[in-house]
Amino acid sequence: MEIEMRPIPPHGPDQEIVRPPHPGFQRMLLYIANEQYENVRNKWTKWMSLQPSPDSGWVQVFEKLPGFRQAVKPGLHPLMRAFWFIVVLLCCIIVYLIIKEGIKRTMGHPLVVSTETEEVGITNIDFPQVTVSHLGGLKLTSILQAHDNDVDARFSANVKTEDGVLWNRNDTGALQQVIDQACSYQTTYAGLNNVENDDNGNTHLYVNSKSYNLMDDPTSQIMTEKIIPFLKKATYNCSDVIAGCFLNEISIPCALLFKKRFSEWGSTCMFNGIPGLVSRRFQTMQTVISEEEYTPNELEAWKEAKLDQDIGQAKPKIIGPVRTPWRQTSAGKTSGLSFIIKDEILDKGCVHGEGKGFMLAVAHPSDEPKIKPFGKSMPFGHEVFISINPILLLADGDIKKMPLDERGCFFSDDKAGANLKYYEKYTKQNCFQECIADAVDAKCHCKGIVNPGDPKRALCDTYHSTKCAIQKEKEMYDEGIQDSCKKCRPSCRQTKYTTSVTWSPLTQKHMALYRNKYKEQLINNETFSIVYVYFEMDSVQASRRSARYSTFEEVGLVGGTISMITGLTLLDIIEAIVVIAALIMAQHKIRTSISQMEFTWPSRIPRFTLRAPPPQEIIDLPVINVDHLDVQEIVEQLTIDVEPLEPQETVEPPIVISGQPGNPSPPEHPLENLPGFIV
Repeated sequence: MEIEMRPIPPHGPDQEIVRPPHPGFQRMLLYIANEQYENVRNKWTKWMSLQPSPDSGWVQVFEKLPGFRQAVKPGLHPLMRAFWFIVVLLCCIIVYLIIKEGIKRTMGHPLVVSTETEEVGITNIDFPQVTVSHLGGLKLTSILQAHDNDVDARFSANVKTEDGVLWNRNDTGALQQVIDQACSYQTTYAGLNNVENDDNGNTHLYVNSKSYNLMDDPTSQIMTEKIIPFLKKATYNCSDVIAGCFLNEISIPCALLFKKRFSEWGSTCMFNGIPGLVSRRFQTMQTVISEEEYTPNELEAWKEAKLDQDIGQAKPKIIGPVRTPWRQTSAGKTSGLSFIIKDEILDKGCVHGEGKGFMLAVAHPSDEPKIKPFGKSMPFGHEVFISINPILLLADGDIKKMPLDERGCFFSDDKAGANLKYYEKYTKQNCFQECIADAVDAKCHCKGIVNPGDPKRALCDTYHSTKCAIQKEKEMYDEGIQDSCKKCRPSCRQTKYTTSVTWSPLTQKHMALYRNKYKEQLINNETFSIVYVYFEMDSVQASRRSARYSTFEEVGLVGGTISMITGLTLLDIIEAIVVIAALIMAQHKIRTSISQMEFTWPSRIPRFTLRAPPPQEIIDLPVINVDHLDVQEIVEQLTIDVEPLEPQETVEPPIVISGQPGNPSPPEHPLENLPGFIV
């Protein structure tokens, strides 16, 4: 075995020796490059010589469009033709950019809020909901009785009350939970300063909530037989504290106007507000307590009420003595709501403030009353004037068709996106309440009386869970309730109210006259106040949400820009569409005709009879047998010298082929491609 010995490369053993490429490889690269050049050159030459056929369908269409019309002219140099196509492309890009920037700058957000040209009279505006309450939310005697029952139940299995109801330890503890929900001392300024009010009646540390969790289910036995009947007696009746009611200067029984409502404050009286039985999807203890306050006709009227009705729409019919929701007919205190509220100095518990007087809150009729955070304190023994100025925001119905992200608001009957779990109608406040309820339930595992939800969930128990619920709600408001509840959008149609409150003391003479007038209601010579709630102005300037641009304006912007830059008009587009439709119909007709044609051909090629010109120019042509001749021989034998005819007598004689139809696939014939033959 021979071993070839090579010296180490001068640059080291780890470096490769670079050898020049083989000369054949260079020739191959040169050949490939030359071949590519020739291909490009041939394509360029072919493209430069290309001329569109005037009979082409695309040419006929382009001739109807500006820009393309110049590009398909016959005899035009290809570079000029390409120039026009580039010009059309650049114009399309410019049109797109101008339309996009124009919509962004001139139209902006798809919605716009504009001021109505005409003022809206107060007869077309819903009067606000008015909620009043004493500083005491429950009767003190009822609270003390609940305490005594709870203490007695600790030492005996059951406690029987005067009304014959049998309470066990769990029942009395559950009732204490409900009382502490409304009477928690942490909700008052005194409670935050650890100043306890003996009239409050709060139990805070007395209830052992771990032994029993109360479910806010009004159909359960403990609710229907014990807790709900107890709370109905523990709350004030509106007729006990309100007397002498007037609407539009007409005296109306106060029981028809003010309805008892068990709220986070406890006992309240609400006028012109939607019943909980109508607004809630699930009935709770809170809604059932006031169930007997409403007649079937009143509930039906609230179900049919259009609480976000636009101006100019058909007004709902009046069901009952008072329209639902009520509207003031003319401005001024005498045409609004007026009533007498008296100070019930005895049997007052669950106190929520340090002053002496009553609370009044104003809200939209579709919202639930929030008297604890938004109520205003009013003094007894005074004539109180509450003038109201509405802020009205309307909305066009056609913006319902917009996507939610563009619209940014909900109508009360929206089903997609705004569909609330706990409320029948959408309002921004209802959405916030539902959002807070879910957040409280997730952290504290309770929904509470303030934010009722699923009736199978437990109420917040005393002290610890109530404190947790209050803390969580505070965190959400500190963060920003809109940021905490991003799904809650404004109402597309809404009415807000601003109030101005003034009062002056009543004289002893007038108080004596009123006590004589309302002897039954003011039998104990209680101190009282006369309250007027009314619209201050007879009309307001409303705002309206509407689409920033209509379809007409959008078409005008787009069409005007296209026509200005490209010269394209609607008639050009229609003409091009007509041409395209005609071409399609012609092609369809040709395909249909061809598909219906059938031919049969014999196996042998038939003989041909050649007919010459007219008799004066007869030319005798032999009959040719082409059975054993090739194509070249046939062509040579058919070459005949004929003297030219006179120009006016030059006629191309037809050549008739006598054949027999039948075979759809004719055999190839050498004479088939000769000029002058007609099949």
